Amino acid sequence: MRNPLAACALTVFSVAAVTSPLWASGPAATLGQLHLSAPMLRETPPNAPVAGGFLTIENRGDSDDTLIAASVAGDFVARVELHEMRMSEGVMSMSEVEGGIPVPAGETVTLAPGGLHLMLMGLTAPLTAGEAHEVTLTFAESGEVTLVFPVMTLPEIRAASQTGQGAHGN
Repeated sequence: MRNPLAACALTVFSVAAVTSPLWASGPAATLGQLHLSAPMLRETPPNAPVAGGFLTIENRGDSDDTLIAASVAGDFVARVELHEMRMSEGVMSMSEVEGGIPVPAGETVTLAPGGLHLMLMGLTAPLTAGEAHEVTLTFAESGEVTLVFPVMTLPEIRAASQTGQGAHGN
């Protein structure tokens, strides 16, 4: 670059983008044999009635577990459901997962756009990138854990989901 001021601005912007909380998924947590990482909520436009939540659940134990419920702190969400998207005869459909999301022993289950996910239903306010919300996950065997889920844009979520981790390797 010929313009030193432009080079300086580009460097500052690059560092800010890497260290910004918008590019970091929430912190990882351990609950019994489960390791939970990369929690994220999708930013919503104004008046959107639903939002998606995503994370990675690694079962490091030798017995199966099941994610059976989720809830969000605050009164801006009516309920949280466990959902899946699937393709059937060329048509994408989404439905609630009956009985919970299995987390088999020794396996990793990823909740990500286009597949298994948390569905926040009945939003009374939009989710804005840069915010964060506490989400409590309930497992059949391991119990409950509350994680901080940062709100991220769809491109940020896709980038974090492609690495299988948060943007900072959470």
